[in-house]
Amino acid sequence: MAEFAQLLTHPVVMTLLLSVGLIGLTVELLSPGLIFPGLVGGLMFFAYFWAVWMAEPMGWQPPSLFVLGIVLLILEMLLPTLGIMGALGSIALIASLVMTASSLWVVGCGFLLALVVIWILFKFFGLKIGWNKLVLRDEQTNEAGYVSAEDRKWLLGKEGIAITPLRPSGYAQFGERKEDVVSEGDIIPKGAKVKVIAVDGMRVVVRKYVADE
Repeated sequence: MAEFAQLLTHPVVMTLLLSVGLIGLTVELLSPGLIFPGLVGGLMFFAYFWAVWMAEPMGWQPPSLFVLGIVLLILEMLLPTLGIMGALGSIALIASLVMTASSLWVVGCGFLLALVVIWILFKFFGLKIGWNKLVLRDEQTNEAGYVSAEDRKWLLGKEGIAITPLRPSGYAQFGERKEDVVSEGDIIPKGAKVKVIAVDGMRVVVRKYVADE
């Protein structure tokens, strides 16, 4: 067991564990619900910390910081924190990895390799951000059920149905139209009735519909 742990702490192996772990967790965080990338990423990081623990006993601070970082990133996905939780989570993750790596080269190479692979997934394999639709990445056409920015004023006061969870952004259906919308800040579940309360260019703000409004 000790020999196996020593093998895992080889700089090349640690770099690969770190890279695959980062790729898996990043893909899962960007596109929640895929499960497999998150599972693989979690296993890689477990092996990463376990190997360091077996080779040279460490305190609970690094793995605790890592778990804290993951929690903060998940909160960033679910809550409108304007990037604060995401930034703190990223700092916690990087700090935990630096504290356990045999050298900064391992961390640097691991992050660089992960960034290259994630870029390739975006560029050539169609990886999309599934939880942050405030920045539109797909071309909007009337044929696909979208309306251009110039036409969106007609939505003001309209009632529709959330066809994805709004966290705070997502999609809602208004008659035959599928629109990219954002809530006032609250999380609105899929299937809830919504009402448009403001339209500002491409930004359509909705509120959960209450019958006696």
